[in-house]
Amino acid sequence: MYEIPQQLEYKEKIVFGLTFGQLFYAMLFFPLAFYLFFKLNARLEIRVFLTFIPVLLATGFMFFDLADKIKDGVGWFRLRKLKGNEIDEFFDIKKR
Repeated sequence: MYEIPQQLEYKEKIVFGLTFGQLFYAMLFFPLAFYLFFKLNARLEIRVFLTFIPVLLATGFMFFDLADKIKDGVGWFRLRKLKGNEIDEFFDIKKR
């Protein structure tokens, strides 16, 4: 009998091979992109450029784990100036 490693993670594919999280981001950004392209009264070049912004954000969140990268960046930004004693206090490290 084989043991299955605990770090393996299966995510259910729902529609078009996308997971629930990916579908959430698609449904979040699609209306904005739709509005910018079809309802905005501007020249075609401006509408296309403005539509690319939510499309690129949706792609980043859906396929490149942009949410995790933002969380990592915020964590780094908060902890970047901590010194030795402050780090010990922050992580509640007790000296022997």
